[in-house]
Amino acid sequence: MKELWGVNGVGYELIGMVLIKLAVGAVLAGMIGWEREKGGRAAGIRTHMLIVFGVILFCEAGKVFPGTEPNRIASMIVTGIGFLGAGSIFRSGSEIKGLTTAASMWTVAGIGMAVSVGGPFMIVAAVSTLLVLAVLALVKRIEARYIPEGHPCELLLSVREGTEISAVLAVLSQAGMRIARTQLNDAGSTIELAVQGAGDRDTILRAASAFRGVISACWND
Repeated sequence: MKELWGVNGVGYELIGMVLIKLAVGAVLAGMIGWEREKGGRAAGIRTHMLIVFGVILFCEAGKVFPGTEPNRIASMIVTGIGFLGAGSIFRSGSEIKGLTTAASMWTVAGIGMAVSVGGPFMIVAAVSTLLVLAVLALVKRIEARYIPEGHPCELLLSVREGTEISAVLAVLSQAGMRIARTQLNDAGSTIELAVQGAGDRDTILRAASAFRGVISACWND
């Protein structure tokens, strides 16, 4: 029985190291997946953790299979994750959505490969995870503040019945909102209005809230 554990150099020590790498990868990928899931993205914690599990297992198995070249497995992982990430990209009107999530999945695969290498690359994987989280959380806020026109958002309005919708849209336009699309839903005594566009969020929200026919206004984050 012990001989079986020694085939191709596989032993208890190696198994323990692979399990540790899987645990480290789960934590790092889970952090990125949590940020994505918190934002309501389709690829969340489970998807990112499963990706890193697969990457680490493929890389570790490639180290012990006879005649296997680890660099070829790494190149196949990059290609495979690219196809998987493409499935999270879709078109919504004039917008392309899912690109950031696809990029995070691709980056998580790279983090999994770094974890598999081990040693100093464990630190590289940990720092890379922090950098990814900073890009996903902080850079988005900086872009929304200083380049608002590049990030269309959806403003949700509850409007009293009988209010001229054209007047509401005119107020939003005067506040600097570049309106791309609107959607109306009749809710009985009120009208639910969703307006998608870009502009200074604070200025637009104040103008919408101050309009007499608007009951409530908020951004759909």
